[in-house]
Amino acid sequence: MMIGSRCRLSSILSCRGIRSQAGRLRRDSASPNEQTNSEQFELMVDELHKLEEETIQKQQHTEISKKCAHKPKSKDHIKNIMPVRNGPLLKPITPEDQYEHLSQLVTPLCQKAYLKQLKIKEQQMCKIVKFLTKRLGDYKAPIVRTTRGLACQLESPRPSPELIAYRNKDEFGIQVGVDGNPKTVGFFVGRPTDPLMVCIPPTYLINIRESHKHIARSFQNFIRQSTHRACLKFDDGGIWRSIMVRSTESAEKMVTVYIHPQQLPEEGIQEIMEELRKYFFEGEGSECELDSLYLQACKHTRCTREQAPYRLIAGKEHITETCCDLKFQISPDSFFQINTQGAEVLYRTVQEVAEVSPITTVLDVCCGTGTISLVMAPRVRGTIGIDEITGAVEDATKNAQTNNITNSSFIAGKAEKILPRLSHSLRHCSDVLAVVNPARSGLHPDVIQTIRQCDAINKLVYVTCKPQGFAMENFIKLGTTVRTMNKRDRSAPFIPKYAVPVDLFPHTDHTELVLLFERVDA
Repeated sequence: MMIGSRCRLSSILSCRGIRSQAGRLRRDSASPNEQTNSEQFELMVDELHKLEEETIQKQQHTEISKKCAHKPKSKDHIKNIMPVRNGPLLKPITPEDQYEHLSQLVTPLCQKAYLKQLKIKEQQMCKIVKFLTKRLGDYKAPIVRTTRGLACQLESPRPSPELIAYRNKDEFGIQVGVDGNPKTVGFFVGRPTDPLMVCIPPTYLINIRESHKHIARSFQNFIRQSTHRACLKFDDGGIWRSIMVRSTESAEKMVTVYIHPQQLPEEGIQEIMEELRKYFFEGEGSECELDSLYLQACKHTRCTREQAPYRLIAGKEHITETCCDLKFQISPDSFFQINTQGAEVLYRTVQEVAEVSPITTVLDVCCGTGTISLVMAPRVRGTIGIDEITGAVEDATKNAQTNNITNSSFIAGKAEKILPRLSHSLRHCSDVLAVVNPARSGLHPDVIQTIRQCDAINKLVYVTCKPQGFAMENFIKLGTTVRTMNKRDRSAPFIPKYAVPVDLFPHTDHTELVLLFERVDA
C-alpha cells in the first residue's frame, strides 16, 4: 500500500495552506481558482490506487531489469569526450603490473591533484553541453545561446567532500586471476570476450573502503575452500558469481552473495546458506563483523526481487544510512548514491537550481527509495514519487514513515501511465517541478513524451551520471520542436537553462550532472 493515503495525496495536490506565506515568496501567490473540489481528488486517488494494484500484478509476470530503464539504439554518439579505458589487452597482465592496470581502469585520475581532476571534468562537461547545443539546434529547439555559445549556463564542478574510500557500495566479480586461480574475487580487466581478461583484487584502490577490501578477501578465502566451482560462464556448472558489499557512514555492513543455482535442489541452496552463515558469523569471516548477510540465486545476468528473492541468511533485514539529516533504509537492491557525503551536495544542488518553495509540488520520476522526494519534502508543499519497481516504492514508504514525513506519496507503476491520471489535478497547482534520476539507460521515450504533454509541469531537473549516453537522447527529445515522436503532439518543449556538474566520483572519469530544463513556447 502506498504511503499516500487518499487524504494525504489530496493534501499534496491541493493548493491550500499557503495564504500568508505566498506574499513572502518570490513567485506570485496562488490564485483563488486553485481551490479544488475534494471529490475530484477522491476520484483521482481511487483511480491511482486501482492503477497501482494493476501494475503490481503485472510486475509479478514481467521482467524488469532496471528502474525506468530502456535501452534504445543510441542515435547520437559523442566521440573524443570520455576516454575508452577497458579496451582489448595487448599482452598478458602479470602479478607485478596487475594493480597498476586496475588503477588505470578504475581510478585513472588518481595520480593528478584534485583541482586538476575538477578542471578535466569541467572540460568534459563543457564538450558535452556544446554537443547538446549543436544537436538541439539541429532539432530546432528554441534555445538562447550564452556568451560561451552554449545552450545554457554551465557552472564549474562542485567538489566531493570526501576523496578517499568514499564508495559505500562495491560489487566484486569472480573470475580467473593472474595466477590462474578461477576463484579470484575483484574487478575484471579486459573485455569478457578477451582471452587475456583477468580478475584483480581491489587491494590498492584508493576509492574503496578497507572494510570492503577485507570482506572481498575473506569471501575469496571462503569460496576457495568450497567444493562448489565458480560460475565463469553460465553453462559451466559453477555457482559462485559475485558479492555485493554495502556500508554506511556509521560502519554498518551488508553483504549479498550472488550464485547461479544451476541444477541445485532447494536443499542444496539451504546448505550453501548455512555454510555462509557459519563462516561469516561463527568462523573465520566473523572478523568482518557483518550486520546483514543475504543470498540471491539468480539464473540471469540480473534478477529483480520478484524473479529471485533475496534470502536473509543472518543479521538485520536492512542497514540504515543518514543523509541530509534523514535516515534511509538500505535493502540489498536499494538504489542509493555511492558517495554519501557527495550525495548531500547533489541534493542541495537540485534544490538550489530548481528554486523550490512552499508552493512547489514535486514529481519525483524514477524515485527509487525516495531520497530526492524526502530531502525536498520539508521545503515544498508535497512530493509524489513514481517508480515501476515495487520494492523501491516499499522502501521509500518505510523511509518516509521513519522520518515522520507526511507530505510525500509514492506510487508503484510506469510514469507514462501514472502522469496522465495526475495531469488534470496538477493543473490547479501554481508551481509543478519534475525531477528525474533514471538509470544509465535513460528514460523510456514514452516517459519523455508524457512529461511534455503534462502541461502542469513547467520545470524539470534531470540528474544523470552519464550525460553523454542515452540521457543525451532524452535531452534532445525534451527540447525538439520537430514532430518526430508523435505527429499530433503540439506540446511546448523544455530547453536547458542551467547545468551544474557534481563530482560524486573522485579519481575517475565520471561526473554527475544536474541539468535544469524550463518549458518555453515554441
